[in-house]
Amino acid sequence: MNRHPMLLAIGLTAALVQVGSQQVATWDEERRMTMTATAIPESVRIEHRAIHEQLEEAMQAPGQVGVAARALGKVLHPHFVREEEIALPPLGAMRQLAAGTLPSDATALLKMTEALTRELPGMLDEHTRIRRAVRALGEAARVERAATYERLADQLALHAQTEEEVLYPAAVLVGEVIRARMAAQ
Repeated sequence: MNRHPMLLAIGLTAALVQVGSQQVATWDEERRMTMTATAIPESVRIEHRAIHEQLEEAMQAPGQVGVAARALGKVLHPHFVREEEIALPPLGAMRQLAAGTLPSDATALLKMTEALTRELPGMLDEHTRIRRAVRALGEAARVERAATYERLADQLALHAQTEEEVLYPAAVLVGEVIRARMAAQ
């Protein structure tokens, strides 16, 4: 999306998107809540931001696309927030760990991966609910011939699959490597 940076900043700062009776914080507010010494990998952060921005746009759409997008936002938002707290920051340590270095915030990262391991069954259950909402958005977009939102639904389905097959297991392995290296010290 090529938006004017000032308009984007004003929109992100000024607006809270209403989802039913629940308010959804803007992307920048979410990022401030989850800052750690080890940063979420830039590629993952950019993908999450792009999905979030596209979903916010879809939530404003008229008709069934907007209804489906708001329902999706209601289940997706808290899931994204929790991912940013426990699942994604450990991925930022992979380069250091691969180079043989223990991150300075290894203890905090280990706590995150332990929380992820405990919460993983629930997060995967959330993915089931998210997939249902994504399918509803995709179907509404097909019916209303809203190709942009149909692509968003496809992108979200692939994103969830990537998390399950690659990102979550990698984050758990980061914790295992940190634990082993800390025990060896």
